[in-house]
Amino acid sequence: MKSIEDSQHHFDICMQGNCSSCPSYPQDSGEGLFCVRGPSQRPLQKRGCSCPECPIWIENGLSGMYYCMKPAKK
Repeated sequence: MKSIEDSQHHFDICMQGNCSSCPSYPQDSGEGLFCVRGPSQRPLQKRGCSCPECPIWIENGLSGMYYCMKPAKK
């Protein structure tokens, strides 16, 4: 896996229908880009995962899911 830049551009992509529409997303948290920034600071429940639909996930060859709940594998 190549390194993904923690940028506003990537955050915006993430929030345009990926993290923000995920059933497990911590609503109104302002968090996102979990595959880069690490898991949410809020307690979450697994209710489904939108990671595999994310352009960042696809373009960077990621394979994990539920990045909002656990750190990305390096």
